[in-house]
Amino acid sequence: MKLHIKNGHLIDPANAIDSLQDLFIADGKVLAVGRAPAGFVAERTLDARGLIVAPGLVDLSARLREPGYEYKATLESELQAAMQGGVTRLVCPPDTDPVLDEPGLVEMLTHRARKRNQAHVHPLGALTVGLKGKALTEMAELTEAGCIGFAQAEEPIEDTNVLLRAMQYANTFGYTVWLRPQDAHIGRGGIAHSGPLASRLGLSGVPVMSETIALHTIFELMRAAARASTCAASPRRPGWS
Repeated sequence: MKLHIKNGHLIDPANAIDSLQDLFIADGKVLAVGRAPAGFVAERTLDARGLIVAPGLVDLSARLREPGYEYKATLESELQAAMQGGVTRLVCPPDTDPVLDEPGLVEMLTHRARKRNQAHVHPLGALTVGLKGKALTEMAELTEAGCIGFAQAEEPIEDTNVLLRAMQYANTFGYTVWLRPQDAHIGRGGIAHSGPLASRLGLSGVPVMSETIALHTIFELMRAAARASTCAASPRRPGWS
């Protein structure tokens, strides 16, 4: 279908566009901005006066209610809500029920999402089995099933040896790891940054040092994982053991 979107405020950061522009689309691809290409005859024209026209937004942490929490919402209703808000891609953390730590669960979720033909769903696989922070998941199999990366959601890995092994494994194969920088003990249960506002609202606080301590730990483990990968890739020299 050939589509003409006119009078809209076009925002396209990749091409430094932030102005009133017409958009000309054919078969789902942008053909031109501003002026119609030669011979273009629109099959449908949309008047976007007073509206913003932009590339689809990406939600980097959308907690879908399937599987496990269908009584709150369905995959269909959530994907429809996303599309209504201009969100065309959703990254789904692994803390579903059951946890996304097996390839079959990931394949089921992505298959159900594709059948809806709405927003795209990109699942994150669990970094550890059951998000318990003990044993690493089969990252290779989860990647083949459709995971774009690995995370612990809100669950910390208290054993830094486990986190280091996870980073080394992921670094070796080029997998992406998503981590929330918050100490497992300091500020646990907090729902707002500690400070005057949290105190006035009666909210339990999370001290700043909870994040800085976690960040320092993550950075040091990243450096160690990178060094291990570099050493493994370096050729052995005569006399080295």
